[in-house]
Amino acid sequence: MLKIFTTQLAGLFQSIATKEELLEDAARLLSQALIGEGTLYIYGDDEMATVVVEALYGQDRLDQTASLIVNDSMAELDSVDRVLLVARKASDERVLDYAQKLYDQQIPFVCIVAEEDSAPLGTLADIVIDLGVRNGLVPTDTGERVGYPASITALYCYFALALLMREMLEELE
Repeated sequence: MLKIFTTQLAGLFQSIATKEELLEDAARLLSQALIGEGTLYIYGDDEMATVVVEALYGQDRLDQTASLIVNDSMAELDSVDRVLLVARKASDERVLDYAQKLYDQQIPFVCIVAEEDSAPLGTLADIVIDLGVRNGLVPTDTGERVGYPASITALYCYFALALLMREMLEELE
């Protein structure tokens, strides 16, 4: 099972890496907050909160980064701020609610979703990065699929964005 999981996961990472132009566009948009006086706000719930934890407390955390949600409310945002929303599915009600609020406030934002569906997220977000996780990676004897790597692929995508943002910021210095 481990070999199957590892092989399939490597394939998902490769698929995400081929979206280089989309990742660069997303990194450029998010970097705008870090270049000036803005803040990069990040939201992820359930297992996607791992991205928020990494961004805020990880060894390679970025400056000017904060959680979008403070005391169960959305932070007060300014036009120089940017937002990264991370969700298992594009139809996540909380993500759609925040996306609508950001859209209404004209705050540019990027969404990372493990699984894009028919939700209107694509019409609200400036950029949606679909990680292509449709189900678990490993089939069991009963036909069920286990090993749904939403958080692992979201972290990989976050690191790709963070590395691109660092590179862009270094070029400006």
